[in-house]
Amino acid sequence: MRIESGLHPNCSEAVFRFYTEDPKVAHRILQAFADEVAETNEHSAEIVPEFQDMEKIKQVSFGACAGLGQPVTKCIWEPKLKAFVLCIGNNDISPDGKGCQTVRDLKIRAQEAETCKDLQKYARDCTCGNVFFEDLAPVQTGGPGHKD
Repeated sequence: MRIESGLHPNCSEAVFRFYTEDPKVAHRILQAFADEVAETNEHSAEIVPEFQDMEKIKQVSFGACAGLGQPVTKCIWEPKLKAFVLCIGNNDISPDGKGCQTVRDLKIRAQEAETCKDLQKYARDCTCGNVFFEDLAPVQTGGPGHKD
């Protein structure tokens, strides 16, 4: 029997929570993920529309493998947490990719479904154990919107 393993073993989903209430920061994160998806699939990047109010983030979506016949991302605004959630197919992104690197560069608090079980309620497909922000553990210890 031959078993293969890879970074992204099948078409499942990554679910992230990013602690920011700044639409420009959220847009920068989403555009970086859209660019990464485009590079992975060797096509032109989708332009993520800008928005002035974080409540509008739920209207933002771009193509990305997400399993279960939902080939687009989904965004959710959590006003009480001052954070937004991104559900995105994990076949199109990597921990070293443009999206995750942008989050690291911004030094904002990030959580993911694999290490924050509360986020699993948003998953449209299995999350399959992939961890993207293992290196952000020290940043995750602060309160909402925490910055280093």
